Amino acid sequence: MAEQSLGMATGTGAAFGDGNVGTGYSSTRLTAMETKTLSDGVLQVGSLLAMTNAGATLTIADGAAVVGGFFYENTSSSAIIVSTLANATYNVAILVNNTAGNITVSRSVAGTTIGTYSVRLVVATNAQLSGQTYVQLGTIVVAGAVITGVTQAYAMYGTTTQLPYQSYATMDGGTATLTLANTGYDVAGYTSSSLTADNVFSINTTTGVITVRRTGLYLVHAYGSFASGTTGNRLIGLAVNGTITQFTRAIAVGITNHAFSASFALVTTAVTDTVRIQVVSSLAAQSYSIGLFTISRA
Repeated sequence: MAEQSLGMATGTGAAFGDGNVGTGYSSTRLTAMETKTLSDGVLQVGSLLAMTNAGATLTIADGAAVVGGFFYENTSSSAIIVSTLANATYNVAILVNNTAGNITVSRSVAGTTIGTYSVRLVVATNAQLSGQTYVQLGTIVVAGAVITGVTQAYAMYGTTTQLPYQSYATMDGGTATLTLANTGYDVAGYTSSSLTADNVFSINTTTGVITVRRTGLYLVHAYGSFASGTTGNRLIGLAVNGTITQFTRAIAVGITNHAFSASFALVTTAVTDTVRIQVVSSLAAQSYSIGLFTISRA
């Protein structure tokens, strides 16, 4: 059959459409449709199955995913207790069991097995996931019966048929005191901030640092006001891991408050790259205020 469809009522016979095979829908047909339309990965709904930890408890937020064409959904957060696990690094995954027997894992929400014909959250070793169908959410480190580290996997999002997800972090109200001329100063002390819940970014309003946890292309925008000199030039720079890699320079416009904006394109090459805004003035004893700093995944 060249043309195929799914969606009509399940049953036997032509009246139920060509989605049925024998006595009902074919699982193979349905999972192929899910994969081709949504791809495999975490869907951009809910809280994106984000992971947090406290002591021996791993909490995974609500969300949904397509795993090997199988749909998984969790409408509330789930907790997995790892206090019985040996010291090691473990995978956190959404695992498909499309068999008539249980699959043994290190830990699941319900215990140490995944029941027949189900898709569930698991903490598992590499050997336990070998040959299985799963989407990895990340890894955890267990030491002394508690979780000492959580690493999110940020390549897990399925976006084939969706509008691009807005992944961003922004801070506002940053300031800097430019005591010396021709010297770079960090914009810090931001008074407000917001960011998406995907954990791609973390922000520190006190230091003005945004940490980027997934490599790739990002767009950065900075805005602020220099005061109070009316001559010379001003510079807004993008500092990556403490070093200015790009900057925009402008001549002072002859007024005491010089509004200035700059935009940059940035490719991060390492997980946990840090970015911040630095400012420079050719005059000493200047200031920078109302600083806005936004970064978004392109």
